[in-house]
Formats: sequence, C-alpha cells, structure tokens
Amino acid sequence: MRTVPHRARRRRTSSFVLALAVAVALTSCSTGGTATTAESGTGLRLAESTEYTSLHPLDHPLGITTKFYDGLVNVGENGALEPGLAAQMPTPDEDLTTWTVQLRQDVTFSDGSDLTAEDILAAYDAVRDPAMGSWMAADYAMVDAVTALGEHTVEFKLSHSYAGLPARLTLGIPASQALGDSVLHSSLAAEPVGTGPYVLEDWRRGESMALASRDDWWAGDPEVERIDIAFVPDENARAQRLRSGEFDGAQLSPRLATALDGVNDLELVTNPSGDFRGISLPQSLPFFQDPQVRTAVNLATDRQAMIDGILQGHGRPLATPMTPAQGDSYERSARFDHDPARAAELLDGAGWTLTVDGVREKDGRQFSFSLMYFAEDTLRRDLAQAFASDLSELGIRVELEGVDRPQAAASMADKAFVLGGGDLPYDADTQVYRQVSSDFAEYDPDDPYSNPSGYADEQVDRLLAEAREEADPQIRAGLYRELQTRLVQNPPMVSLIALEHTYVAQGLDRWDGLAPVVEPHEHGVAWGPWWNVESWTRP
Repeated sequence: MRTVPHRARRRRTSSFVLALAVAVALTSCSTGGTATTAESGTGLRLAESTEYTSLHPLDHPLGITTKFYDGLVNVGENGALEPGLAAQMPTPDEDLTTWTVQLRQDVTFSDGSDLTAEDILAAYDAVRDPAMGSWMAADYAMVDAVTALGEHTVEFKLSHSYAGLPARLTLGIPASQALGDSVLHSSLAAEPVGTGPYVLEDWRRGESMALASRDDWWAGDPEVERIDIAFVPDENARAQRLRSGEFDGAQLSPRLATALDGVNDLELVTNPSGDFRGISLPQSLPFFQDPQVRTAVNLATDRQAMIDGILQGHGRPLATPMTPAQGDSYERSARFDHDPARAAELLDGAGWTLTVDGVREKDGRQFSFSLMYFAEDTLRRDLAQAFASDLSELGIRVELEGVDRPQAAASMADKAFVLGGGDLPYDADTQVYRQVSSDFAEYDPDDPYSNPSGYADEQVDRLLAEAREEADPQIRAGLYRELQTRLVQNPPMVSLIALEHTYVAQGLDRWDGLAPVVEPHEHGVAWGPWWNVESWTRP
C-alpha cells in the first residue's frame, strides 16, 4: 500500500475497545453492504454527518461548495493559498490598499457561459450588500470598490492596508446572472452554477446527493467522475455501513475512527486544522471583568487531559485562538500550564474565597455561571463536562446547558459558551481578528459568535491593526506572536484545543494525488482525504 503523507500510522487497538465500538455500531440499522464504486471504477460513495443547508457560495464558503465553484484564490496542499480563477496570485501596491487580479481566460461556468471580470464584480458587490444577507459581509468591510480593468482584469480598492486579502479571495464565484436578489431566495442554494469541477446531478433532501464531473473544467477532466454522498447523522450507523463496505469513507469521532483502523481494509486518516474549541467568558458577568480571574480559570483547565481522554490524542492544547496552522505566526511559548494551585492563589487574591459549601464567594455573590453547548454536539458536551469538573475542584460552580442555535445566539452576552472557530485559518488575521478585536465587543444578535466575551484591549487592537497593514511577512508574523503573548497576559477566553480531524476510508491506495491539507472549522467528506478528489489520478 502506498504511503500518503497525511495518513496516520496504523495503531493497534485493544480487542475490548474494538469490540465495544463494533457492538455499539451494530445496534444501528443498516441497508447492508454494497460493492464500493471506488473498486468498480471511477466513483466514490461517502457518508456525511449533516445535510448541507445551502450550496450558495456566499452562504457556505469552502467545503462542499468548492466542488461547484472556484475562488480567485484556492486552498492548496498543506493549506497554502494558490491561484484559482486568478492566473497568478493577486498583486498589491506598495501600501496594500490596491490589489490587482488577472483572470484565467479559458474558464467557463457549468451553464456554458464564459467567466469575465463582471462575474467577479457581481460576486464581491453581492457579498458586501446587506440586502443580499450574506453573513460574511463584515469580512469584506475593508473593500471600498471592485472594478474591471478589462474583460479579464479586476482591481480591489481597500479603505486601509490589508495584507490578509488573498485569504478573503477564496470566495466561490457563481455566474452573475444566477445571483438573484438575496442569499436566502437564490436558486444557487440548490442549483449551483459555478466554474468548479463538478455539477449537482441529484439532491434527495434528507437522504443523499450526487455529483457528476464536468468534461470542460478549466483544470482538466476529473478522473473521479461521480461522488455519491449519503446523509447519515447517526455516527454508529455511519461506522457500521462503512465497515460493511457500503461506503468508501466518512468522518468519525477520534474514538470510533481509531477503533475501526485496520478493520476490513479501513484506515484512519487525519488532517491538521485551524479548528479550535474554547470557552467564552462574557464580561457582562462581574467576575470575568477581572483579568486575574480569567487567568485563574485558564490555569485551572486541564487541556492535556481533554486531548488524551476525549480526543484520543488527536489535538493540541491552546492558550489563544491561534493554532499551529498559522505557521510562523504561531507563538509556541504562549501557553497555560495546568496549575490549579496557582489558580487558587489568584482567586484568593482577587477576593473569591471558599465557603463552607465549597463554592467561592465575594461580597455575597457566589462564583457560579451557566455554560452552554450545542445539545447535538457530543464533543462540545464532553469538553463542557471536563471544564466544569476542573472548575468545581477550584470552588467554581458551572451549570451546563445543552441548547439549540437560536438559544445560544440569544444568550451569548450573558452565558458562557463552548466555542468553535477557525472558519478561514489560511491567514492569521482571518483566524483571530473576529475573536478578540474590540470592533466586535458589543453584542450583536446577528453576529453572536464574534468576540462573544465582549473583550477589549488597546494593545491587542493596536497589534491587530499593525499586522493587517504590514507587508513584510516576517515582521507581520512577529506582530501576531506578540499578540498571543498579550492574550496570555490578559486572556479574553479559555482557548482549549486545536482539533486534528479524523476520518476512516478504504481504497485510497488505488489513487494518486492524495495530499495533506490544513482544514478549517468545517469538516466532513468535502475535506478529509477527499478534499482534492478532482485532482486524483489512476496510478
């Protein structure tokens, strides 16, 4: 079997763990095994945990929409940004306020129309237009104007210097005539018209989706000609149907993925990510207004125990929203060691003393707060439970609440929440800005997940602004490393872990072209080993 750089090494799994995982999986119904399409020729059958809500690139960036759309810039091997619809990487002027993009001239949309500069203008005007309703509008606030300098040249004029623009140019470009008046009411949500390698052949709501390759894609005809995706929310059912040979791959939790490694020619595949989990500390709660208390809560948290127990080793401890995926911008010395004794000293010094009932108190107020997590998300639930246990040993009471998304959004200003982030980890700015900038400190019900702690720090804002405007990559990386040092001195939240996403697959040795990638917060079968399936070839 070929060695693929990003495949995890096979691990021996105890017979007890494997038997337990398989026994649990067998309790779920199965349609029975079928021959894999990968073995029979040129297709893949994959199992997805959650059905996609939209295929509109202004509503669902990256992931599944990259099969239908290309950006001016695409995500490449190891998370490097590379030209997509752009003939070469965007070129800035000296002060990073004007960026010029030359377009490829051999590109057509799936409806047969030619890509021109007008399609680029339409997409970037739409994503910035409040009437379109794209949740990404704030990410393009620095764009003053997008103009065509000819049929295949586009110019971006910015309101301020911004070195991170190439990461923002990964936005998928649809045919301009298909955009419609709003994201919610556009036909693109279910009928994509893009320049990407595949077209949507069928979508049976609640059941499955089928993608067929194009024979006129600008980068060449994909050798994987068909992708069938079944929506299987129950993880045990996904594992059993995968084990029986019905699917060629699926995303599974670390525990179950590890248990299936080596069973029936299945193998564990992992990808690094910028996907992080953390706990917001809303400063509407008086105790979290004190940096000393926020530091104590960070020191009380045993991140390594979470990684070893919950993630089966597939993660990295974090002290800030920045992760190793940010490369030279990541400050490895920025960390919180697990030190409950020091945490207790800090709380004592801040006036939070233990009472006879074991809960800390100050000025007649108990140190007690609610921590929300998405009820259907078992990982966030497990992290919430571990965090609450760590804090209980310190005399802090944490009341856990499993909630739905509307409940979380409505209560974000007053209750702590198990965060997930890293939607666009391919530039340090896109990884961290929304999480810690005071621009987002005021609670916005339409954008509740940006800076949910309500954090503001002048030094942090200064470093963020300087890094955005710095053209020298080394100086810019140094500013982000300095930023992380400051975030440890004055923490906005409890950053917990960076996830390593885990998948189980079969038949990968029958293809060439597999490559490692850094994944964003989103994960699923549009990522994993299949993220660049359009580039695979037969040996």
